[in-house]
Amino acid sequence: MSLWQASVIAGLLALGGMAALACAMDRHYPQWSGQDEIPLPLCVLLRVGGLLLLASVWVPCVLGWGASVSTVAALGFWSLGALLTAGGMSWSPPWTVRAGATAALLGAAGCVLAWL
Repeated sequence: MSLWQASVIAGLLALGGMAALACAMDRHYPQWSGQDEIPLPLCVLLRVGGLLLLASVWVPCVLGWGASVSTVAALGFWSLGALLTAGGMSWSPPWTVRAGATAALLGAAGCVLAWL
């Protein structure tokens, strides 16, 4: 896997994970859904999904940079995902949710295709 591919996949996974965690928060859920309270099963699903997406950022980082640099690269991509999500949630929460879901799907597909 090239560094360019690893960077794109890790960035997409980080954006998807941070967006999922933001959607699970009581503060942001009404902004994008229009409902007042988040159902508990959906909250748990979003939190677990966000955690898995953020943990999977390490896969392209290790494949691209190796074991020594991958942790620092993963921290950088987590920061990038958090920055994009925070900016997006303040600009347009529904578009941020759509972008996060799309990024999560593309990042997961990129991870799978990189292993084939």
